[in-house]
Amino acid sequence: MPEAGPQDLLSNPAKGWAKGPMALILAVVVIFAVGLLGYALALIY
Repeated sequence: MPEAGPQDLLSNPAKGWAKGPMALILAVVVIFAVGLLGYALALIY
């Protein structure tokens, strides 16, 4: 059964994840990281 298993994800990745959702998730992660870093620095100083 060559059609079974996760090998299809490697040979045929989801092409819709190129620009839009990936950039949105990356922006949310960066904003969260900057906010968390600022909060930690505010606690220290």
